[in-house]
Amino acid sequence: MKTLFLQLLIVLLLIISCNTNPGKTPEEKIDYLVNKAYENGDFAGSVLVVNKGEIIYKRNFGMADAVHSIPISDSTTFLLASVSKPITAILILQFVEQGKIALNDSLSTYFKIENNHPASKITVHHLLTHTSGINELIHEDHAFEESDLHKINFHFEPGSNFKYSNTGYVILKEIAERISGKNFKELIAQNIIKKAQLSSMGVIHDINQQSGLAIGYKKTNLLEVSPIEYPLNIIDGAGSLYATASDLFKLDRALYTDKLLSKESTKLMQTQHVKERFGYGWFLKERSGIWDVMFHAGDLPGYSSFFSRRTKHDEVVILLSNVEELDLSYLENGISKILKFDN
Repeated sequence: MKTLFLQLLIVLLLIISCNTNPGKTPEEKIDYLVNKAYENGDFAGSVLVVNKGEIIYKRNFGMADAVHSIPISDSTTFLLASVSKPITAILILQFVEQGKIALNDSLSTYFKIENNHPASKITVHHLLTHTSGINELIHEDHAFEESDLHKINFHFEPGSNFKYSNTGYVILKEIAERISGKNFKELIAQNIIKKAQLSSMGVIHDINQQSGLAIGYKKTNLLEVSPIEYPLNIIDGAGSLYATASDLFKLDRALYTDKLLSKESTKLMQTQHVKERFGYGWFLKERSGIWDVMFHAGDLPGYSSFFSRRTKHDEVVILLSNVEELDLSYLENGISKILKFDN
């Protein structure tokens, strides 16, 4: 109850700040809002905001490395965590377009599973929409193995409900690797990075080997580093991508073209496959009565992220932070309210 009260209070303060914000332009109002969040210890990182297809706000707050006094810059990369999932969904839909994957394919198409095995009821569509019902098969000490599929427990019958699943997207990655004969890093490099001309995105397995990556911290005071104590290849497909805010903006632009997906596949990705909740790789929500907002948040030790797109007004809000467990949805809501009054 206390947590709910605090969350409602934050939303109220954001709304009030939008209405009493001394800034005159949307850019000034957004700057006021983000500065307040930074000063209050609710945000540190990179912010990029797009309205009507144009970047109207782009700023960085805080340190990429507090010990060496290296500030966050436009070239600083962050772990995307679960914001990786929409990108995995794009990769899978590319293979669907090529006829190499079918959305109604069963797991038995790609793995050694008998047709009467419970796991054979799970389809690619179920994995993309978090409706497979399977329990998590991966954890910090265990990467996915094909034998795990024979030990599946179900929360519900596949297709009958929704439950967010990291394992589902790891399995999608595994399918992509099997049908292509390439590893996930290669697939992302060739099918996403090259096609959308992304200069700083990639798949990361060891954060200690990645230059330019912001060091992850527990809190915005940057007093304590938050290490990731497991190899990130465990979450390939579900959370192992890194990027800059500019990369995600380029990705957004590419989705308005045929660089990554056809118009039909893009529309399919944005369709409500789980009513009022999820498409392919994206959570969906309405603003002003229109279901045109796609978004995803991410969280890993030392990192928080939020990426939202609104196609009606060609809006984008990108928030990347090197501080863990920040609820960036409230800041995104505040920025979106400012954009609403400008449209």
